[in-house]
Amino acid sequence: MAAPASWVAYRQQPWREWQSDLHTTIGEQQSFDLADGTRLVLNTATAVDVSFTDSVRSLTLLQGEILITTGKDPAPVARPFLVHTDHGQLRALGTRFTVHQLGDQTRLSVYEGAVQIAPHDAIGKVVVAAGEQRLFSSTRIHPSERASDNAELWEQGMLMASDMYLSDLVCELGRYRRGVLRCDPAVAGLRVSGAFPVNDTDASLTLLQQTLPVQVSRITPWWVTLKAS
Repeated sequence: MAAPASWVAYRQQPWREWQSDLHTTIGEQQSFDLADGTRLVLNTATAVDVSFTDSVRSLTLLQGEILITTGKDPAPVARPFLVHTDHGQLRALGTRFTVHQLGDQTRLSVYEGAVQIAPHDAIGKVVVAAGEQRLFSSTRIHPSERASDNAELWEQGMLMASDMYLSDLVCELGRYRRGVLRCDPAVAGLRVSGAFPVNDTDASLTLLQQTLPVQVSRITPWWVTLKAS
């Protein structure tokens, strides 16, 4: 029990949140209207620093995921809108997009306009157009993929699965609840489709139990495993 308890305690440490300008806790989402008219939405367990100067509008994503709808800059001289992650810099070109920091990579998904990626330690830049998404690290930009039409639904408190592995769905739901949510390897490969509320993950687990040959096993409210029924 000691190891799981230590892992849970580590996961809950909000040390980055305490030092950030804007943040959300696990399972929380918040919207902010910035000084330039930009709308910023923070997903679960997200921390962001904001720096607006006379020459630049800048966000630093410390952890988590954000949805940005850029506003028209009211400054007399147009200022670039930049987003910094651990892996590089993004420059918005009048747009709506999400940025998700994933540990060793960042995922950019663009829904309107375009965004330029400039990794920290790679030569060259790439412009990602609306309808596309890309993963990038500090040294590499991965090939373009189609941005999911449902990727923005977390703003509305929903997660849409379309023929998704159960293990991947459980991993996503785990971002929105405290403690540990696991999937037994015996059922990890089951395919799932449907809409699942992220603001009530217990309801999502109940739905999975009703529609798949799985059962929800709880050691404590903070240590939950999906197993074969």
